[in-house]
Amino acid sequence: MQFDPATLAQDFDESFQKLLLRVSETASSGIEDSALITMFCRSTREFFQVSGTYFWQLVGVGELACTAADGVLASEIRGRKLRAPTPSIALDAVRSRRTIVANYLDRENYPLAAESGTRAIMAAPLVVCNEVIGALAFVHESDPGFFNDDLGAKATILAGQLGSLLEASRLNKLSREEHRRAQILADVAHALNAVPDVNSVIEALADRIRGLLRTRVACILMKRDAGFDLVAVAGETPQTANAVRARHGRALRAHLVHRGPQG
Repeated sequence: MQFDPATLAQDFDESFQKLLLRVSETASSGIEDSALITMFCRSTREFFQVSGTYFWQLVGVGELACTAADGVLASEIRGRKLRAPTPSIALDAVRSRRTIVANYLDRENYPLAAESGTRAIMAAPLVVCNEVIGALAFVHESDPGFFNDDLGAKATILAGQLGSLLEASRLNKLSREEHRRAQILADVAHALNAVPDVNSVIEALADRIRGLLRTRVACILMKRDAGFDLVAVAGETPQTANAVRARHGRALRAHLVHRGPQG
């Protein structure tokens, strides 16, 4: 049976378009970033027909951490870190800000490649708002000359798409958080106007502040001549609030005993 190379190339490009669409649709469904990256690694590994795909996140100057992986040694490599000056194609891609294809890899110079049996690797940087946030790495165990310029171009497009989707997700979360804070501030203003009792207002204010800061407990203290009085406590549960009040009461009694009857 003979195959037409032009037809194969067309089918490959159609599959690539479908992959881009599938990734975009998955991101628009509201999936968490970690789940999106995991799906992305699995889908790109299947598309490129490589041995493994790895997402390396930039966590420091010259340092990458593998936060998602699919394929060969995925569980072992996930969580690992790469640090300069250790030789790494992924680090090279981050430093150069371009996709790197490394066929016929000299594994003696790349410890992680030697460990995973990698014979060819391709790495594409993730650039968001002109800032590099990490790299995608694709490896092949059996074919030392597997990667080419066409695969490199597609990897560059995919890395750009993932970077854009992650940035869009970040901005969306920021927008929701700003809306949440604005709503809480509006609730505070409403509480101040609706409750005539000062103590009730202060309690409501403490509760809104706790919600605004996403903390387990929020306390409001008022300065007195001898120190501070605890005037309101808001806890995620009544037990938490009571425990804080009790602890404050013990600390106050200990302070008064230390000072003695003359103050």
